[in-house]
Amino acid sequence: MKTRRLVIGIDIGGTFTDVVVIDQLENRFLKVFKLPSTPANPEKAFMEAITRIQKDMCLDGGSDPLLDSIICHGTTVSTNALIERKGARVVLLATKGFTDVIELRRQNRPRLFDRHVRVSEPLVGRDMRVAVEERIEASGNPLHPIQNLEEVIRKVDHLKPEIVVVALLNAYANNKHEVELCRTLSKKFPNIKICISTDICNEHGEYERTSTAVVNAYIAPQTETYLSTLDKELMDKGVKAFYIVKSNGGLSTARNAMGSPVHLIESGPAAGITAAAKYAEEINKPDVIAFDMGGTTAKAGVITGFRPRIINEFYANRFVNGVDMGGYPIRSAVVDLVEIGAGGGSVAWIDEGGALKVGPESAGAFPGPACYSRGGTRATITDAHAVIGSLSGESFEGSGVLFSREKAWDVIEREVARPMSWGVAKAAHAVVNIAIANMIEMIRLATVNRGLDPTKFSMIAFGGAGPLHASAVAKSSGLKEVIIPPFPGMFSGLGAVWSELRHDVSVSILTSLNNLTMPLLESSFKALSDKLEKLISNDQQSIESTRFECYADLRFQRQLFEIRVSAQDDDEMLLSPAQIDAKFRRAYEDEFGFDLPMAAVQLVSLHMTSVTARSSSQIPLGVSDVQNEPRQPLAYRSASILGPDNKVTNIPVYKSESLITTHNSNCNSICIEGPLLV
Repeated sequence: MKTRRLVIGIDIGGTFTDVVVIDQLENRFLKVFKLPSTPANPEKAFMEAITRIQKDMCLDGGSDPLLDSIICHGTTVSTNALIERKGARVVLLATKGFTDVIELRRQNRPRLFDRHVRVSEPLVGRDMRVAVEERIEASGNPLHPIQNLEEVIRKVDHLKPEIVVVALLNAYANNKHEVELCRTLSKKFPNIKICISTDICNEHGEYERTSTAVVNAYIAPQTETYLSTLDKELMDKGVKAFYIVKSNGGLSTARNAMGSPVHLIESGPAAGITAAAKYAEEINKPDVIAFDMGGTTAKAGVITGFRPRIINEFYANRFVNGVDMGGYPIRSAVVDLVEIGAGGGSVAWIDEGGALKVGPESAGAFPGPACYSRGGTRATITDAHAVIGSLSGESFEGSGVLFSREKAWDVIEREVARPMSWGVAKAAHAVVNIAIANMIEMIRLATVNRGLDPTKFSMIAFGGAGPLHASAVAKSSGLKEVIIPPFPGMFSGLGAVWSELRHDVSVSILTSLNNLTMPLLESSFKALSDKLEKLISNDQQSIESTRFECYADLRFQRQLFEIRVSAQDDDEMLLSPAQIDAKFRRAYEDEFGFDLPMAAVQLVSLHMTSVTARSSSQIPLGVSDVQNEPRQPLAYRSASILGPDNKVTNIPVYKSESLITTHNSNCNSICIEGPLLV
């Protein structure tokens, strides 16, 4: 009887759910397909994918293909809980005088000179915040013990929360009072979950630490219910392991993920960037811009030296209907992305001044674009492409979509052409051109605004709509070439199966490097290592097969922003404080062009990362003969492309298996079709 050991990647996006199946024993891809997402009930699309795999891939003798399989999942459930404001009822315990930190925020605002600026409403209202009379000094010295414990208990009992967050002033330096409150409240309220901020974010920055802990608590119940339900169902089906993609692009078991759901906010996009970095290494392109355009958003991420850029802070749910509301700061390792509301389902609309706009609102999975025949009544980018002819019914085979160009034509005519007094062809091209202009700005934000020269980067285009717009975006952005990989529409699913197990932990130690001793440095990293070993054991992985990376965030004293440098040498031995000082000064000079030789260097935080490779993360995509000239098509059809002037041009449309993987961004006359690329 033939045996298989499947590794399955399932990424749930805003419009489609991507599924990738790999045979780990034979080291090859077996199956890729898409299903419509079910935003109101995301586990439904997940289980539909599982059922389809069981039905289509039953082995000889009727054995279940899921037995002993590994499933890697990119999820949006945490993000959706935050966006939809369907989180838990949270009570925040904060030091007296600091209960309003999460509402006062920082001095900076999304739009500095806008007198009517609106910012994201705090997830915990003032009536749900309780003051704790206590004080820990910035040095970690306890100044005043907790003095109103009985009052705090009475208020918590009265407010009836689902979760209590304890975030006290300077707790990163000494969390004694947070732990004391947690123990007391846990005994008094055994059915209420108590969360202390230093378990989630043990770093300085009162606002950021409190916000991270609050977001974590707010999304916890919905995330835990979702993951625990899937985990149980999959284990009952004989699945060997169930992993979740985290914001840092790595994987974790459902058990670890449920403990810190805030680390899942950027799960799906991170998986796509992981796949782009893996493929860049396979084709030996060290510096690339990952361009991901799906059904709801477009994203750009910078990859240098085959590695995505990882940042330590981001703002979740920052844009609401295209307006920058500030969002909620989260201190967590996350793949650095620039994201805009420009996906295939982005809606075209006319503003009050009579100007045509595209996005950020999306038609989503349901009803979706009009051409999907699901009742969509608003014009989208996808409908514009259907009118132009760059999308056809063949592109949606196996996806569950009943494609209709006629419905797309009708909606573009009604929603765009008539209000603008244009022809339908001109209106469709205008919608696409505006979307492309928005994405060009996105590439500029990811490169030029960060001091990077875009002409030195290649573009890897993926996502359901990425390859369709790649040439125009890359050409206008100055990128040197476009790389369209195999299965670009499935890249987030591929990233899930390619991801390594990864955990990031940190601690703030505010001290001058002149005062930092080697014993303190070693003991601090040892404490971080102990935390990582616990997480690794929950992943049921061997510590011996894991590599550990140590970093330090540093700045010159009295400066506000840090630079991260490795705290290890090439043999993975810890550097001394003097060596770290010299390394920081070189990095500072590289970044800003000068050094401050008389200024002391201050250590701000230490970070430690564990990375455990998995066998499926080593499986190649299988395309190594990258060419720079179009090969002769093995199979194609002629497509009639409608120009803005109603002129029809016939161009060859290549099947994906016969398409080159690389072409110059000036080569914009190749259209891609196939069920893997929608």
